[in-house]
Amino acid sequence: MKVSEKKKLGEILLELGVISEEELRIALKEQSRTGEKLGEVITRLGFATEEEIHMAIAQQAGTRFVDLRDIIINPDALTLVPEHVAKEFKLVPIKIDDNTITIVISNPFNFKAIDTIREITGREVIVYTSKEDDIVKALENVYGFAVSIEEEIENNIKEALRTVTPGAESQPVASLVNNFVLKALQLDATDIHIEPSEKVTRIRYRIDGVLHNIFTLPKRLHPSLVTRIKIISNLDIGEQRIPQDGSFSLPFGIKMINIRVSTYPTPHGESVVLRILERINILLGLEKLGFSEENLQILRRIIRKPYGIIVACGPTGSGKTTTLYSILMELNSLERNIMTIEDPIEYRLPLIKQAQINERADFTFSKALRSILRHDPDIIMVGEMRDKDTATLAFQAALTGHLVLTTLHANNAAQAIPRLRNLGVDPYLISVGLIGVIAQRLVRKVCDSCKRERTITEEDIARLMLPEELIGVRTYDGKGCEKCFHTGYRGRTGIFEILEITPAVQDLILKEAPPGVIEKAAGYKSMFQDGIEKVKAGITTPEEVIRVTG
Repeated sequence: MKVSEKKKLGEILLELGVISEEELRIALKEQSRTGEKLGEVITRLGFATEEEIHMAIAQQAGTRFVDLRDIIINPDALTLVPEHVAKEFKLVPIKIDDNTITIVISNPFNFKAIDTIREITGREVIVYTSKEDDIVKALENVYGFAVSIEEEIENNIKEALRTVTPGAESQPVASLVNNFVLKALQLDATDIHIEPSEKVTRIRYRIDGVLHNIFTLPKRLHPSLVTRIKIISNLDIGEQRIPQDGSFSLPFGIKMINIRVSTYPTPHGESVVLRILERINILLGLEKLGFSEENLQILRRIIRKPYGIIVACGPTGSGKTTTLYSILMELNSLERNIMTIEDPIEYRLPLIKQAQINERADFTFSKALRSILRHDPDIIMVGEMRDKDTATLAFQAALTGHLVLTTLHANNAAQAIPRLRNLGVDPYLISVGLIGVIAQRLVRKVCDSCKRERTITEEDIARLMLPEELIGVRTYDGKGCEKCFHTGYRGRTGIFEILEITPAVQDLILKEAPPGVIEKAAGYKSMFQDGIEKVKAGITTPEEVIRVTG
């Protein structure tokens, strides 16, 4: 659609119910008098908030509105766009992925800015929209972090060794902790492991599901590191005999990065794990998670239903929450009241009312769900169904006109049904309330920097027990390079299977048919088959598919 054919801003605001026809008439008259932009007039008159105006502008431009306070900016993206260019066009580069760069800009119709970024970076540009004030604030803060984090860490270590008394807190140690987190963001790591041994302390990062040794520190810095982390996490610095759990937040730009902390006593000192709860790759939408076109069509058909339960299942770390967040992002709009119950809140979404459970305060999933139902929600996300009470309430909510999204630990889509029965949910409730099950795993992608063509041989078929139809298929694997830590893999994508609940499947659920019978009747493509399609496309390797599917 050409820009000239797009709806006018006033029309969109009317359709969204943000302003009335009378308010639009007044704003247009004021605009003709002052010559201001219509959005500025409407905001100044108090008819709409700046956020509502920018959401409408985003809809007008066919982009997504984001709140920069909820965005973690990838330092690597900053290095591709010079600071003076970002400030001139009032845009923030936030993410790079394969051959694209994602920017946030206040005016998505500034095609000169978009073309300039495309020319400078040599990448296709994905455009998001946000408030200009937030963009300006972010630009004031983030470009200082685009310097070499490794250099900063080396300087921190030298300064700490020179000045710090073991076990004491100091500025070099505080900077070291902060820079470890920033390096994790740069590498898109999910966890930082600080592990003492007899002579050294290892700093390992979990990247693409695998731990990599990134830094090795002198052992004498370990007590000071642990003390600093305990202080900012509100843990007892004097207690070293038992595990402790806490959390802290680290500012980056105008965003607070939330970190969960866990300590564990070992003979050589306390081991510490920092879990980064909010990460760069959480921005991905459904089209970026790895769904095949067929699965994407099925999923979009399911999520457009007005009520029912959609379950994402798989082991811990398989990307279930990311999938649910992506569904919420797709369904999010001013016309819907979306509420969530999470443990913890991993990413904050604009317009969505999110709550974190607190079992110490007796604020559990079931109690939160009862409260949510009194707030007139359209869509509810329940982080996990852990017990009969929560599960039954969720199904009852689905039967009273709500769309409910949740997660469950089950090996595949069909096995989610007996798992629900084991939780104590009545088969009738499952049959009439459940509308879809997504099962998933994450596979590592072949590194683009060192990928090489390979042909699947008969030996591969025998060794990995692959389908014989793959003999002679040309695909890719990675040779191993510095960018992928010599693993041959960089980044991850999902493999999926989707069980759509049809009338035939409903009947089988009522009859408590075994998972194999349900799977055969539904006829969906399995995760293994989805993985093999990604092997044929050169995205991953047969070894990876076997590793995660067994």
